Amino acid sequence: MVILPRGAWDRRTFLRRMGAAGLAAPVIALLACGDESGSEGEGAAPEALRRITDPVLRAFADDAVHVVAPMSDSPIAYISQRPRRIFVDLDFRDRAVGVLAAHISVSTGHWRIPQPGDPLTEPLTPGVPEREFEELRIDEWDVDMEPGEGDVRIRLGRASDVALDFACTPMEGQPFSCSGGLWLMRQCDGSTAGTCREDFVEVGVGTRHPGSECTDAGASARFLTWVCPDR
Repeated sequence: MVILPRGAWDRRTFLRRMGAAGLAAPVIALLACGDESGSEGEGAAPEALRRITDPVLRAFADDAVHVVAPMSDSPIAYISQRPRRIFVDLDFRDRAVGVLAAHISVSTGHWRIPQPGDPLTEPLTPGVPEREFEELRIDEWDVDMEPGEGDVRIRLGRASDVALDFACTPMEGQPFSCSGGLWLMRQCDGSTAGTCREDFVEVGVGTRHPGSECTDAGASARFLTWVCPDR
């Protein structure tokens, strides 16, 4: 895995890297989530439900599969749970603070970020390690890094309804095929309207079959991808 040198990061560089890895995708083809800032005006036609039936699947753990959700552009922030770091595009730093409902410590410079289940109405008191994140520039984020469960990425875009449903889809680089769904979620459309938060979480339990024919009953597996949280 390669980390881009400081100062070398820009959105064109990101697209070249993702294209070389075979992960770049048109905006309309993306799995992704977001808030409704910059939402459609009155009278706009509702978006059709997008269906994902042939996703890229990668091994994530012995009992889990990563449903890849490629991006057409770099995130404005990426929060890694392990180690506890936040990588931020400085041009969008204030926006990331708002989306995350975060507080930045004056004394340490660390971000205090509410975790799932934390009441947003309560103050973020110091001394809770699960909420403390060291800030780094976005150009120090490793584009090739596999996400960890609970990681967060902030992107430009707005929410879009997605249905994930697949049968006997081969895994990348593995002698298995998988079936899962139907799972409904909201993910980011990759547009420039609004700001999206996506969390890397489990979306459901499906089946991982040995081989490519899916004639064996297979074994249960968790499936994880990038999804907009409820709050």
